[in-house]
Amino acid sequence: MPIALSTARSAPVSAAAYKRYFFSQLSDGIPEPVTLADYLGRIQAYGARHHFLRNEPIFNQDDPADQVYRIISGTVRLCRYMPDGRRYIVDFLLPGDLMGFVESPDLPASAEAVTDVTLVAFPRVCFDRLAQENAEVRTQLLRHLSCSLLTAQQHLFVLGCQKSRERVASFLLRLADRMGASCGDRLDLPMSRQDIADHLGLTIETVSRTITGLRGTGAVLIPNTHQIVLRDMAALRSLAAEA
Repeated sequence: MPIALSTARSAPVSAAAYKRYFFSQLSDGIPEPVTLADYLGRIQAYGARHHFLRNEPIFNQDDPADQVYRIISGTVRLCRYMPDGRRYIVDFLLPGDLMGFVESPDLPASAEAVTDVTLVAFPRVCFDRLAQENAEVRTQLLRHLSCSLLTAQQHLFVLGCQKSRERVASFLLRLADRMGASCGDRLDLPMSRQDIADHLGLTIETVSRTITGLRGTGAVLIPNTHQIVLRDMAALRSLAAEA
């Protein structure tokens, strides 16, 4: 039986409860999950649902890493701040994405709501115990961490080798891939130009000028500040491949 949210917030759920729910669902003929997000989706009733308003902090850098999160709706930015206030955005997370899986007692980055966000939080200790007992969960956790590492390596390449136009093209292509957008589709940009600049290591002026330049080449159309029409994906890919 699903645990009420008030109970889930005040009383941690045991690993045994997670395990019972997993295998009772499997016995009911529900298809075996294939990703870590699928597993967390299956035990969503055991998590605590939270809502955050635009620009509201979700957690702060150096907070205890005692929760894992699955985003239900909205966009989240993971940030690191310098003592002088400078900000670097590590990544943007979208519905279905996970955060909080770090091999550290403390969180290495802050999380903030770019838009209004709904997510489900799970006690990390319960998930860790479940992973110890379930080989498939361990496999999916390893795949998740491997994908995160590959994403970080690719972003290092973008920051280290690409010029401003190539960085922006790479960003739009990756976002289009994550949102399932193809040539001719309208791509939503929930983040601001400043957010994009802080993610790509550029100034806001450079990002705005570069996006306008992409429109001039015919690669994109710009209906408004938060939408871009992917008019020529091949041109974007050509730009992103230049280093």
